[in-house]
Amino acid sequence: MISMLVRSALQLLLWFVLAIAPLTATAVGRNAVPSNNAELQAELEEYISGLNGMYGVAAVSLDDGSGVFVNDETLFPTASMYKLLVMYRVFQAIEAGSLSPEDYLTITSDDFAGGEDGIFVPDDTVTVGRALEAMIAESNNASAYALTRAVGGWGMVASAAEELGMYSTYMEEDFVSTPNDLAHFFRLLAERSLVSPSASEQMIDLLLEQKSYDRLPALLPEGVQVAHKTGELPGVRNDGGIVRGFGGRYVVVVMSQQGDPDEQVPAEAEISRMVYDYYGE
Repeated sequence: MISMLVRSALQLLLWFVLAIAPLTATAVGRNAVPSNNAELQAELEEYISGLNGMYGVAAVSLDDGSGVFVNDETLFPTASMYKLLVMYRVFQAIEAGSLSPEDYLTITSDDFAGGEDGIFVPDDTVTVGRALEAMIAESNNASAYALTRAVGGWGMVASAAEELGMYSTYMEEDFVSTPNDLAHFFRLLAERSLVSPSASEQMIDLLLEQKSYDRLPALLPEGVQVAHKTGELPGVRNDGGIVRGFGGRYVVVVMSQQGDPDEQVPAEAEISRMVYDYYGE
């Protein structure tokens, strides 16, 4: 019992120290330093070449700015990862005073265009704070649609990508993006540059509550902190976020399409573990 308490205390201390540690200059900006980890690069390329479908990976150390990239500029459907942009716009509105976490939203029948999800029903009223939690932690679609209306519609959400320098992220019928663009989002978030330091912290806290653990976190050591967002559609499985291991910090995005979820999910967990062994240990 005592050892468990000591381990928990050490994990909390590690989280605090890494959270306040400044990023090095090489970690700032859109593009990472080319990888010095030729072994990891080769390992990822070999592993991915044996999989069905298309996979893309972007991983960047938050300690020295180096990275590894496989198909990182290939376009993939974002699936529910577009909700990162909705979250960003909501926190902008909160910071500007046009929205409050205590404001109420009404879930309409139109908000179920993204599919039934078993959490809300039409005419439910929820706070902005609860809608944010449901959208990110539970990947709820109705709350995402309601929050999108609250910040001015899909055009406002789509324009956030260019505003943030995510130039390969856009909306046609659905959102598409690249592993590099989404890694860029997480790097900005990790350096507390999205909206404000306080808003960035709150966004990270939401991402830490993610209920889906079968990809990035699945094979990582107990106690590793993963602030992440998943996305899935038929043949599509994505996950990306900020990982804080016991020996390092990094962002990682893994996207896949035209695949079989029975292969994609464990494969993305394995890719995540490969990256952790180099950047997180």
